[in-house]
Amino acid sequence: MIEFLLAGVPLLLLVLAIVQLSLLWAGKSAVDTAAHLAGRKFARVAREDFRKAREMAFLEAFQVCRNRPGGSFGSAAMTVLDVTKDGGRGADRADAGEALCVRLTHGVELVVPWIDRILFALSPGKKIRLAGHYYLMLQSTRWVTVE
Repeated sequence: MIEFLLAGVPLLLLVLAIVQLSLLWAGKSAVDTAAHLAGRKFARVAREDFRKAREMAFLEAFQVCRNRPGGSFGSAAMTVLDVTKDGGRGADRADAGEALCVRLTHGVELVVPWIDRILFALSPGKKIRLAGHYYLMLQSTRWVTVE
């Protein structure tokens, strides 16, 4: 009986870790998809109205991140969209044929008990803890050419 308990705890933690990593992988895929769709939306409208293009791209990314599996208004509120010319400086206008960097950062909640604390402590990237909830800030970058 003792052997079962000694072997059961690590196996339970392993199964929980697999579930959390699967959810994290799905969240990263959703962030990549949101960045791609936001970049496309931005590239289409940026030449006419840069500010409107940035707002439309953010709205597109916000909707994709909110509607992803496990997404919510709380995690979608931690969505940031940056548009830069060379990956470092901010941009305020765009000409046709110009390449711009669209960087999306989105908070994905770690929801599996016990494993959330372990992954939060081990993660080297940006992370946030709000009211007992653990979030990893996942980033995705796309270079787009203004049409």
